[in-house]
Amino acid sequence: MDATEEVWDKILDINVKCTALMTKAVVPEMEKRGGGSVVIVSSTAAYHPFPGLGPYSVSKTALLGLTRSLAIDLAERNIRVNCLAPGLIKTKFSHVLWMDKARQESIKAALHIRRIGKPEECAGMVSFLCSEDASYISGETMAVAGGAPCRL
Repeated sequence: MDATEEVWDKILDINVKCTALMTKAVVPEMEKRGGGSVVIVSSTAAYHPFPGLGPYSVSKTALLGLTRSLAIDLAERNIRVNCLAPGLIKTKFSHVLWMDKARQESIKAALHIRRIGKPEECAGMVSFLCSEDASYISGETMAVAGGAPCRL
């Protein structure tokens, strides 16, 4: 609760408002092509907030609702909307969580799959969600989280 109003505004603008406006911007092009697929990127922080990162976690939870709302609104235009909720993935963004060996081991011990995820694993899920193999999936959030429980 220590975050300033400016921090709240910035995080919600970047994570939620920009996602909604970017989707709005691409819809006309998708319609010209007869439809398409949007994949919104949230986080497992949407399900299990991180201490001290309230605005971030709230913004990622908002993306779950945005996904469902857009999926309903865009279905008649043949546009599917789904969401990816990565857990701990080994990236520059998350390096503070895994760069310390002891902390990394503690995190891995909490996962069913005892390792940190790779960016390629998220890319594979996005590819699937955009493919014809997922043509009957819309409004869903797929967690790529090493088996960590991810439900509201």
